Amino acid sequence: MRLRLTPFVVAALLSGAASTASTAADPVRLGGTGAAFGLLQALGDAFGAASGIKIVNVPSLGSSGGLRALAENKIDISVSGRPLRPEEATKGLKVAAAVRTPYFLVTSHRNPNAIRSSEVASFYLRPDAKWADGTPVRIILRPRSDSDTDVMGELFSGMADALEEARHRPDVPTAATDQDSADLAEQISGSLAGMTATQLKTEGRRLRVVVLDGVDPTFASYESGKYRYGKKLYFVVRNTDREDIDRFMSFVRSAEGLRILREAEVLPETQ
Repeated sequence: MRLRLTPFVVAALLSGAASTASTAADPVRLGGTGAAFGLLQALGDAFGAASGIKIVNVPSLGSSGGLRALAENKIDISVSGRPLRPEEATKGLKVAAAVRTPYFLVTSHRNPNAIRSSEVASFYLRPDAKWADGTPVRIILRPRSDSDTDVMGELFSGMADALEEARHRPDVPTAATDQDSADLAEQISGSLAGMTATQLKTEGRRLRVVVLDGVDPTFASYESGKYRYGKKLYFVVRNTDREDIDRFMSFVRSAEGLRILREAEVLPETQ
């Protein structure tokens, strides 16, 4: 599930979708953070099959881009990797549901050694960082504005400063999207990047998860509370009376929707 579109093509898709807004057979248009693309695809396919309502899943928007598109009526539901900002709420946007998923450190290394969470920042600070077998650690960054940058800074001590310092290194790539980051992580030997469990699972990525503090990084250990690192995702809608959007969000909360969430390694978040 590695659909890649240029910004020009994405803009054309959004423009085309928006132009049908007055027709009787409006699709429900989904978008937002790339971390949720596979999850939205699974939910959209199941909801569309059950309801007969057409679903359009627009890739490569990002959290902020998806919320802008939602405010401009170019999509109908956006999944954001961060909470709404006050200025976004004033545009008629509201959180309809929140979920959470484990957040992993992933690598292309065939046998990554376990590390302590207190050591994570040093892997990003030190240009000479190595895995236990001597393989150089090749870190991958996300843009400053990306929600993953905030998440990494919040989860690991000293990480915010380490990420900023790493931006001065010419050898360190910055991946624009979640899919770009995953592609680079697969392609670069000894890579190290952050990724949600739901993206790893739904996209079938060929990456290994790094063990932190001796805890198996699994969905089960996250659900039990043993694995402490996660990321929240927010389903955001506009203030609207469209029944099909309400039906989609009701489906997300239904027994079938919760089953799909769980299969994608996502848990509902109590609000």
